[in-house]
Amino acid sequence: MRTEAMSARVIRLGLGLLFGLGAGGLVDSQLFVGQAVAADQAVAERPVGVSSQGMSNVEAISDVFRQVSRRAGPAVVHIYSRVEPKKADREKSPRSVDPSDLPEALRRFFEDREDGQRSPRFQFRLPEEIQPQPQIGSGSGVIIDAEKGYVITNNHVVEGIEKDKDTGRIDVRLADGRRFLGQIVGKDPKTDLALIQIKGDRLQALPLGDSSKVEVGDFVMAIGAPFNLDQTVTQGIISAKGRNPRIVEGYEDFIQTDAAINPGNSGGPLVNMRGEVIGINTAIVTRGMVAAYAGVGFAIPSQTVKELLPYLQEGKEIVRGYLGVAIQGFDTAPPGYAKTFGLEEEKGVVVEEVMSGTPAAKAGLKADDVILTLAGEPVKSVQTLQSKVARTTPGTKMELKVWRDKKEITIPVVIEKQPKQFFAQDGGRRQKDTERDAENEGDEGETEIEALAISVQPATPSLAKKLGWSDPKEVEGCLLVTGVETLGEGAAGMGIEVGDAILSVQGEKVTTGRALQKALSRENLEKGVRLRVKSVRTGRSRSLFEQLPQ
Repeated sequence: MRTEAMSARVIRLGLGLLFGLGAGGLVDSQLFVGQAVAADQAVAERPVGVSSQGMSNVEAISDVFRQVSRRAGPAVVHIYSRVEPKKADREKSPRSVDPSDLPEALRRFFEDREDGQRSPRFQFRLPEEIQPQPQIGSGSGVIIDAEKGYVITNNHVVEGIEKDKDTGRIDVRLADGRRFLGQIVGKDPKTDLALIQIKGDRLQALPLGDSSKVEVGDFVMAIGAPFNLDQTVTQGIISAKGRNPRIVEGYEDFIQTDAAINPGNSGGPLVNMRGEVIGINTAIVTRGMVAAYAGVGFAIPSQTVKELLPYLQEGKEIVRGYLGVAIQGFDTAPPGYAKTFGLEEEKGVVVEEVMSGTPAAKAGLKADDVILTLAGEPVKSVQTLQSKVARTTPGTKMELKVWRDKKEITIPVVIEKQPKQFFAQDGGRRQKDTERDAENEGDEGETEIEALAISVQPATPSLAKKLGWSDPKEVEGCLLVTGVETLGEGAAGMGIEVGDAILSVQGEKVTTGRALQKALSRENLEKGVRLRVKSVRTGRSRSLFEQLPQ
């Protein structure tokens, strides 16, 4: 769970899974036009002013929801997980404490004895009632194969329980009250999916629909066990597609819905009006201290489940390809950002950072390159590129069409196997640009940059260390931010902090305050200016866009 005080936060639904309905064919679509309830059927009672035809249409829609609920309910399960405390945790119960580790006020009670010997370490044991306890979890799941007893859920619902290892227990309760012991078949933390298996008869399953065909505005339903309330059904619409709420490690292509989902819904299906699973509900956005429904929920698309299912069924490691770049799409950038690269259309994705030693670095990709196509296919978004590269077999050679210095070039790249901890790393370091602009040399003093409401100074080893850089070489040749007007509308609003390094403006390196002032002239700012800034806190670089109001 990720929490940001007093601001919106995205959380996984730790109690359970969400269920929904995707596109498919279990319920006749003609029900929508009222044919499930005859148009001329007499309505015994209806609100004053509502016509018989209007009431019939409402009843027809209600009948669709009823039928989908009846069809989907038996396939939705409630999952209970119990993870045993690790042996190391249990062994920590008797604890040995060194008096020197105690607060100073308590240390005097354990001072050296009169005989010159140190007071021995003392031990204490936690009371039995607060000994390390098993981790208990609750979530939801959906049966996708009745014959084999396969249940898909979220990885975080059964986190800590491993295949063929005695690390915990999974209990699965069906809608009819029967309980089964579940076994892990396969897991993929990077997409937050897990496949478990139960052995029983008379199981009912839901088919996986085609999430690529869903449209914003489509009706969906979510079924699960929010707050341990079994077989809870909620209804809403598809609010958006291709969302990137940064829930899991790098693969963000979620369906957004306003169907009410809460802790305990995790792993349940999002289903369409044909009773097909189009997503696995995973997280919500909420505010404040209480993790509860606020109208924004996210589901893993069913197409992702289909792609990974063969690997999950075989319990194999899921091998992904990678490039080794941090990227940004124009869809998340301010208007006019693409024009700073000389592009008339907002197409492709921008390379924000190239990690050292990666396939991208070996191929010669650079920060501020715009990737237009991969293997001849247009790159429409960050998710498009990530998904395509991840599905590519390591060792495959592909061609990238890249926009650099206002012209298209072709760069061949060999996709490599993604390191296990790739997204957990700090991202490596941006490739060094050794070129120097003669105009930028010779200014060593502090300069005020009114356009950004900051002051800057060329980096020196002593200044870099003073401002928080452990390795001054990281910002060699850059401008360091030495002051930020906190109430200003410039840098403070853009998230620039004291110690951050200005790497470039419009792709050109600047190493003096005079050069930065020139690059941020009123004439340039009216058109829009792109800056690259490296954070002293994270070591990561990002692109920012500044433009004067029109």
